Amino acid sequence: MRWLVATAALISVVVGAAAARAERLTVALSMAEIKVDSSFDGAPVTVFGVIERDAQTVPRGGEYEIAILVTGPPESIVARRKDRILGIWMNRASEVFLGAPSFYAAGATGEINDLAPAELLKRFRLGFDNIGFTYRGRVGRDNPAAAEFREAFLRIKQREGLFSQQAGSVDFIGNAIFRSTVQIPANAPIGFYQVSVFLFADGALLARTDESFTIARTGFEQLTFAFAHDQAFIYGIVCVMLALLTGWLAGVLFRRD
Repeated sequence: MRWLVATAALISVVVGAAAARAERLTVALSMAEIKVDSSFDGAPVTVFGVIERDAQTVPRGGEYEIAILVTGPPESIVARRKDRILGIWMNRASEVFLGAPSFYAAGATGEINDLAPAELLKRFRLGFDNIGFTYRGRVGRDNPAAAEFREAFLRIKQREGLFSQQAGSVDFIGNAIFRSTVQIPANAPIGFYQVSVFLFADGALLARTDESFTIARTGFEQLTFAFAHDQAFIYGIVCVMLALLTGWLAGVLFRRD
């Protein structure tokens, strides 16, 4: 009797695994590395994808929906609020965002909030409403006490071109091939970027896959960056000497006799 129960359990696991593999995503990026030099003014990264279905999968009633999320290296950042005190604007209250994405771009075939239940969207941080910021000294994500700073942070990041969300930014080319282009601005931080692609249907997550690319300095910018970090003391002395030399030359060139 026990072997019958064990066999039934094994069959259910195998069937469940097969169902989980009913749809699979294959994704490729147009570039694996973006090199930044003095003339860098941004670059597009195109995400190509294919939905592969098991031959035995029963056709679904609903249409496929794709969401793409690109996030940059995490950062901890201080947000401050200025208040007017005795006619002078001064920094007063502040919040420290812990591990916030330095870059965030979310796109989908339709409206992001319509893809799946709110709990699922929050789990994968899809859409501005679902990012879930944490703050130093506050319990939980998106603590209501820091709501004012959260809105200000999102507003500033959008103004800088570092945060975006777009409905309809993922296009299907045929029934199972899709693509989307994410614009990386010139002020995008250096580091590792994760690209997550999600496949939904009827509000359920069917598949997910991750890719990545990096943004790296090159040429003179990279040499300067490495020198400043590896030889900070010498770099400081060189900067001071260059400043003194520049001031002296300016005095010589614009001196009136």
